[in-house]
Amino acid sequence: MKKIHLFAFALLLIACQPKANKDETLTKPSAENEELQQYLSQYEPYEMAFDATEYNETDKAILKKLVDAAMYVDTIYWLQTSKYGMQLRDSLEKVKADPYAKDLLTLVRRNGGPFEHLNEYETFYGHQEYYGGDELYPKGVTSEAFDAYIETLSQEEKDEFMYPYTVIKEDGKSGYKAVRYSVEYKEYIDPIVTLLNEAADLSDNESFAKFLRLKAEALTTDNYFDADVAWIDTKDTKFDIVFGPFETYSDRIKGVKAKYEAYIEIVDQQASADLEIYKSYLQRMEENLPIPDEYKSVVEGLTANFIVVRDIIRTGEGAIGYQAVATNLPNDPEVHAKKGTKKTFWKNMFEARFNAIIKPVSMRLIDDSQLQYLSDDGFFMFVLMHEICHAIGPRTVKVGPKKGMAANAAIGPNYSPLEEAKADVVGLYSLAYLMKEGVVDPNGARNYYVSFLGSLFRSIRFGLDEAHGKAAAISLNYLLANGGINYDETSNKWSIDFDNFEEGIKKLSSDLMILEGDGDNEKVEAFFDKWTKETPQITKAFETVEDIAIDVLPVRSIKWQ
Repeated sequence: MKKIHLFAFALLLIACQPKANKDETLTKPSAENEELQQYLSQYEPYEMAFDATEYNETDKAILKKLVDAAMYVDTIYWLQTSKYGMQLRDSLEKVKADPYAKDLLTLVRRNGGPFEHLNEYETFYGHQEYYGGDELYPKGVTSEAFDAYIETLSQEEKDEFMYPYTVIKEDGKSGYKAVRYSVEYKEYIDPIVTLLNEAADLSDNESFAKFLRLKAEALTTDNYFDADVAWIDTKDTKFDIVFGPFETYSDRIKGVKAKYEAYIEIVDQQASADLEIYKSYLQRMEENLPIPDEYKSVVEGLTANFIVVRDIIRTGEGAIGYQAVATNLPNDPEVHAKKGTKKTFWKNMFEARFNAIIKPVSMRLIDDSQLQYLSDDGFFMFVLMHEICHAIGPRTVKVGPKKGMAANAAIGPNYSPLEEAKADVVGLYSLAYLMKEGVVDPNGARNYYVSFLGSLFRSIRFGLDEAHGKAAAISLNYLLANGGINYDETSNKWSIDFDNFEEGIKKLSSDLMILEGDGDNEKVEAFFDKWTKETPQITKAFETVEDIAIDVLPVRSIKWQ
């Protein structure tokens, strides 16, 4: 897609026109506007209204405080990501009458700045180029330069520079310093702390109130262990939140710096209870993995909570780019080792993703004979197993000189797409195991596998520079070459090879987990060079569905009274 270089749109000039009529158009249709519409066409608007009127006043008060706290989280995210983008956003918000400015604002908000996430961070406004360190590293610092610098530091200083919750800044002495998030963003963290504690005071659920207070404290100390444990242990709550710095996808320098995000959620108690059976199988799934024993982990005794929710608002990284349908958190290896994880499934986003994107894409690309197996239940099961299997397999380096080191730190930015690909295929491998054990109905196998294929076409369209897009390319290319997926050149249709699919998944699962357990980024790079290419078949698939949106654009609203 071509870049949009908005001709002296002159945001400040436009913003300073105080008497513009609400119906007045300040810019004329142009080539730039057509290109802007091209970008916007990648997103399918999807209404997600939430009616809070059924809740009592106390519950509404809790929700309002959580929503307000989430807005401060949003500000911190923008400060982490693009101060220039934040200024652009604020300027555009002052332009009330111009539909062109409104559309540009939508695109800026969706991408956290002027760099299009679905097009490998292509600049769509102005002339700044995307920097993979965002605002978390000094502009222009490379991974190699960063490594060379921290080698001159003490081990304690190195740990601080690699800590997920520090901003790397110039120290004014031709060097760098690591500043804790709690210090850098204190102005915005302080009101969040107040709001979370006030919400805790109103809650009649002891476990949720305890978590909110510990989360508030953690934001001021950058030590999230106790809060994460309390979050996993929450029980019987009406509401839940994913809140704070978690994901490291955006750190293209070292892959370790976490971005802030917030999801405010309504819990579906019955649907959550229905998933409890999977907890007891985690260790057996680990033991069943197709890797040598030295690469396996101990999962027994760890907590794995499953929760189905509807989110009423997303802010920070949760609202940017790829719209997650589920997550497995926290990411802290220490929490994984000592406590476990919590897997959140957003029911409303499942519905949106399947209906608006996966189904129409699959109708064009999957062989007609297999479309009967495509289903939202199959998609849910694939995602469920994906999230479960983030918690099994190597989380630390298992062999070699880096043994014991967190796998993400050892591998760097390549870890995120590697882990996403691993969760995809190990999830399917473990699903086959659960079907053999009678935990999951084996009659649904074809639904699960075909729905997985449909989801790959959705993910790969995020681009091969995005973690989920790169993971999808690995699965498509590897399984096409090694058995599991078929492609018909004549019809340009794809299908699951049901006779060989499970064996192909087993082989790919083994390769991916051994790469994680080795912690060798050079091996990962070589693997990616081979399997993440845009092949002629993939190019043809892109062309076949280019008029279909790539992802949903949630249009959220809350009715309070």
